[in-house]
Amino acid sequence: MTRGREAGGARRPRMLALIAMFRLAKALVLVAVALGALRLLDRDVAARAQDWLTSLPLVARHPLVEKAASKVTAASHAHLEIAAAVGLGYAALFATEGVGLWLQRVWAEYLTIVATTSFIPFEVYELTRRFTPIRLGALVVNVAIVAYLVVRRVRAGR
Repeated sequence: MTRGREAGGARRPRMLALIAMFRLAKALVLVAVALGALRLLDRDVAARAQDWLTSLPLVARHPLVEKAASKVTAASHAHLEIAAAVGLGYAALFATEGVGLWLQRVWAEYLTIVATTSFIPFEVYELTRRFTPIRLGALVVNVAIVAYLVVRRVRAGR
């Protein structure tokens, strides 16, 4: 192996590329969420966001969505700052994983295995508290990612 790459392979495995792009997409979404949380620190922006959200047909027809929108736009400065910091922290983790996986670095595979595995117990807990297809899908995707990377590392070790 040279500098963390698989021996003899400049060709990136499709699954590895897909996981890398998924991680990078998650990083971008989290950066957007964090920046949105920071924008809501301005109460005029929060009021405009609340007005815009309540005008959407989806929000008007679903009380749970309206309740969530109200909670977000009425959140305290401290909660918004924490949400932004946590979002940016996870975005940095996902971006590091994504770039490392894209570059086929072994350390990125191990980082992704550890980070993703650490979330699985929380996902199982949340799924037992309230079952939703999205939660189940997230769990299945994360277990599949870990399984793929573990098998890949075991095969590379032979």
